[in-house]
Amino acid sequence: MPKKPLDRGDRLERHYRRLGTRNPMCVTCGKRDPDHPEIFELHHIGKRSHDDVVIECANCHRQLSEQQKDHVVHGPARPIGPMATIGHYLLGLADLLTMIVETLKAFGTWLLGQSPRLVTA
Repeated sequence: MPKKPLDRGDRLERHYRRLGTRNPMCVTCGKRDPDHPEIFELHHIGKRSHDDVVIECANCHRQLSEQQKDHVVHGPARPIGPMATIGHYLLGLADLLTMIVETLKAFGTWLLGQSPRLVTA
């Protein structure tokens, strides 16, 4: 017997549980949309080898995940062990903080553009 499709309310509750909040916000760009939690994803800062996750909108999550693909040490063997895990975590955190800094700079620049001007004679 096929499963009955979930209604909108049940789907919303499932997304809220997955994200751990009823008011999701992208850590990187600040996007909020509690009525559409399906646009948010959990990003593993240090790849899936680490449990620390942050809420990201789908766009920011894709950017961060793509950047993680570049955290590869070239050579005959892939690094393993705790040092490799910590290295991936630090690089992932640096990527996340870099994107946050870019958002803060853009917001600060926008605020300055919106503020009143002092005219001197």
